[in-house]
Amino acid sequence: ATGERRPESWVTRRWYRWLLAVSLVGLAVRVTYVIVAKYHVHVPFNDSFYFHYQANLLVQGKGWFINPFAYFFDHHRIVQAADHPPLWTLVLVIPSAVGIQGYVDHLLWACVVGTGAVFVTGLAARRVAGPRAGLIAAVIAAVYPNYWLNDGLGMSETLVLLIVAAIVLWAFRLIDEPSWRNAAVLGVLCALGALTRSELVLLLVVLFVPLGLALRGLEWRERLRLVGVGIVAALVTMAPWVGYNLARFDHVELLSNELGVTLICSNNRATYHGEFLGYWQGTCTSNIKVHGDESAQDGQYRQIAFRFIDSHKGRIPSVIAARIGRELGFFHPMGQLNFDNYLEFRPLAPAIAGLYVYYGLLVLSIGGAVVLVRTRGKQTVIPFAGLLAG
Repeated sequence: ATGERRPESWVTRRWYRWLLAVSLVGLAVRVTYVIVAKYHVHVPFNDSFYFHYQANLLVQGKGWFINPFAYFFDHHRIVQAADHPPLWTLVLVIPSAVGIQGYVDHLLWACVVGTGAVFVTGLAARRVAGPRAGLIAAVIAAVYPNYWLNDGLGMSETLVLLIVAAIVLWAFRLIDEPSWRNAAVLGVLCALGALTRSELVLLLVVLFVPLGLALRGLEWRERLRLVGVGIVAALVTMAPWVGYNLARFDHVELLSNELGVTLICSNNRATYHGEFLGYWQGTCTSNIKVHGDESAQDGQYRQIAFRFIDSHKGRIPSVIAARIGRELGFFHPMGQLNFDNYLEFRPLAPAIAGLYVYYGLLVLSIGGAVVLVRTRGKQTVIPFAGLLAG
């Protein structure tokens, strides 16, 4: 009869077909952007150069996770490097291993990964707020400039978006179905985030642990066991890379040796005053002489940065406020977009569009958080608060 309800399995299959269609639209947007804007672009001299050539050098047998800058600009010198964690390089190894090694080839592969982020974003939103919310979130992810712009840059943010969406998905699976399996998977996903961008290791502290301890309907002992399972799963996932770094460097390096460079480039005269306040200055290391392997240089950079911070304590509150403002898009946003355009080759027009879309989504997200707390309880905002804090 025409008035009969459709079987639930049919409704679910139809929903997945819609999600797949939206994801394919996202793929078309990304591929079009790369072909139109990036097809004749040379590899920029930044992190995308590092990832692109490190993957190719690994496949070509030149060395495991070596510094591509030293190899190409210092007479093919082999320098062990952990400027970045390994996961994005390993993702780029997949096309490189079958002979697809061009820069634009890697960008198109990033489009595929970015499409995966669209699909998983839909799954996560469906888990959080239902099928309609899932499709709406997927549509936003498919066309949101701040998402697809990353796929044309060749950097690890593309993979971060996919992993973060998976973290949200599994965080709510853990909320709905507390189990050792779900705790372990969430711990592994947080570790994969750390193996993509090292600062995401904080998600274990600011997201996973608070969420595990806030699980309802469980005794405290069981909550602690679930937290322990997730932490162990995360440590096991990170162990091969950490062990490899401990074995090849003179000084202790765990996930990355980028802390020293990050500190010195973000704590100097240029970033404590003027138009670069709260930003970073990438050329600040050019006149600094350091010695030893990358782990030794990391330590020397940290010492210099800490001395500068210690002698400019009065500026720290202003610098921190500016950094938070830049991160949230409230401190000189147009100037920040111009910096990103010049330093990271992020196209200005879609970046401006992305900024205004972000403002609208920010307002809507506040309302969404209120509704989520009222309908599902306070613990459901922990994953989002953790991501914001991380």
